[in-house]
Amino acid sequence: MSPQTQKPGGLRGRPLSKLRTIDETAEFLNVSPRTVRRLIDSGALGAHRFGRLVRIGDEDLAVLIATSRSV
Repeated sequence: MSPQTQKPGGLRGRPLSKLRTIDETAEFLNVSPRTVRRLIDSGALGAHRFGRLVRIGDEDLAVLIATSRSV
């Protein structure tokens, strides 16, 4: 297994995605931090909670963007 797909502690699987803060996510989506919090509270945007810290993964952002696309 290549070092890129190996997780710390010897766990194997998908590589870890970047975790963004609420402010970083808001800047990425060009919305306010309050809008990001509303998306998390409504369940439209997945988030990881570490105590009081909230982080949003790139995969969660991809899901939000894919589901909110209007065609």
